Amino acid sequence: MQAVILAAGEGKRLRPLTDHVPKPMVRIAGKPILEHTIRALPKEIDEVILVIGYKGEVVQSYFGDSFEGRTITYVWQEAPKGTMHALALAKDILKDDLFLALYADDLYDPIDIANCMQTVPVILVKETVHPERFGVCLVGEKGRLISIFEKHENPPSNLAFIGAHLLDKSIFNVQSLPMPNGEINLTKQIGVWAEQRHIQVIRAHFWHPIGYPEDVESAERLLAEKMP
Repeated sequence: MQAVILAAGEGKRLRPLTDHVPKPMVRIAGKPILEHTIRALPKEIDEVILVIGYKGEVVQSYFGDSFEGRTITYVWQEAPKGTMHALALAKDILKDDLFLALYADDLYDPIDIANCMQTVPVILVKETVHPERFGVCLVGEKGRLISIFEKHENPPSNLAFIGAHLLDKSIFNVQSLPMPNGEINLTKQIGVWAEQRHIQVIRAHFWHPIGYPEDVESAERLLAEKMP
């Protein structure tokens, strides 16, 4: 199975850490965030498609054509047109109907990612004390996704959409709804998709987004605590 990891982010809020490397290559506990993400993938994943953009050559130089026994394929997002736009760039090289999709700038737990493989489509969520910073999910009976609210001033939920999901290719048939800045957002796309079919929501045990320099420091501490 293939995994698509969206790794084109510049990381302006992380400067100066991202002056010379893209956001996914910022190091935590001695390894790039993206390496932590790849290492969290379940054994079913034998190919990783990396959608790269800002300073993408740094990513290519580090991971090459294979990493930890997995084939690495690169797709370029030439301009920052949103996460759904980035995902759609990988559409033509997806071999099967099902694929795993992840953000490259968050830390995940391998057990949570493995739980994604049990049903389809499925998204992971996690409680957050700062729901206004993220897309948050309303969840109905039997864990069905009702809707997603993107960075709402008064969020109706504290369940953050954390950018880890098992999808199928019908996501590409959903009508795209550009944001005011022209970007096509995956969070919004999945919210529309939920109106058409059952999308299962699973709560993650661990998730640490990296948006600011202080998040790097807290991630170092969290990983230290998780290590045996």
